[in-house]
Amino acid sequence: MTERPLPKQLIGQLATFVAVAETLSFRQAAEIVGRSQPAISAHVRQLEDYLGVALLSRNTRRVRLTSAGSELLDRGKKILNETRRLVGDMQSQAGLLSGLVVASFSPTIAVSLTPRVLQSFVADYPGIRVQLREELGPDMLHAVQSAEADIGIGPYANVPEALDFQPLFDQEFFLILRADHPIANRDTVRVADLADLDVLCSSIGTTARMVLEQALREAGISVNTRFEALQYPTLFALAASGFGCAVMPLVDLNLLAALNLRALPFRDARLHRSVGLITRRGEAFAPPVAAFVSALKETAAREGPALGLEQTVQKGTA
Repeated sequence: MTERPLPKQLIGQLATFVAVAETLSFRQAAEIVGRSQPAISAHVRQLEDYLGVALLSRNTRRVRLTSAGSELLDRGKKILNETRRLVGDMQSQAGLLSGLVVASFSPTIAVSLTPRVLQSFVADYPGIRVQLREELGPDMLHAVQSAEADIGIGPYANVPEALDFQPLFDQEFFLILRADHPIANRDTVRVADLADLDVLCSSIGTTARMVLEQALREAGISVNTRFEALQYPTLFALAASGFGCAVMPLVDLNLLAALNLRALPFRDARLHRSVGLITRRGEAFAPPVAAFVSALKETAAREGPALGLEQTVQKGTA
């Protein structure tokens, strides 16, 4: 037996029937679907004609489902829901064939984690362009809030009301010093050791400076601050030149090795800061941005330990 072709309006007729079946009212169904009552009646009648079975029993006073109508309601809702999911999935896939992601990174995250994220992301989504912005707190928050950037990744938890900060991982701080420094052969150091060292500090107002100052307060000591700098490459270069020691995240082990620097952990205190995802409150990600965030979390989970990153949420958590 040759199968009859499906009517072109079958999905629309099915949606109309579900609206009538759930409300048991042609008037309410017309309001839900956005069509006239005669059009609603026509859709149901055409569906019944095609199926060869009565779906509704109706008179001037009431509408009720037949046994066939009850079965079609259950299965029809599943078909419509699956169709919506199918369309959404296909549209999402289409959105991943091209597009643009604008991501703002704090400097230490930009140099350490970003190259690894891009390696996996570009391999999976070669058609999506990624624009990277390297920004400190105020500029990053402004970029995300003004939609100049899709997302921010940094240690700036105190965000404006219009933004959300979702913790992703903790970034541990180490004592960064030359490999030939007198204490470089130790396995660990204490915060109190900083009192006897020339300390290279991040500029006032940076989160790295805040982490250091809090550790010093808790230890009840002060340090000899010889030089201050805003960017970590400057601090590392000064340390490599023998001007002192920096208290900073690892950033990149290859960079430390190239500059003949060592990173010693603190044994008596945990110096760290929370790094998170900064987004506009209540705004859903476009497919390319969602894919990039997923790659970011997966990369941090996989390679974070080598970069001094301790994951604080499950990868893939929104």
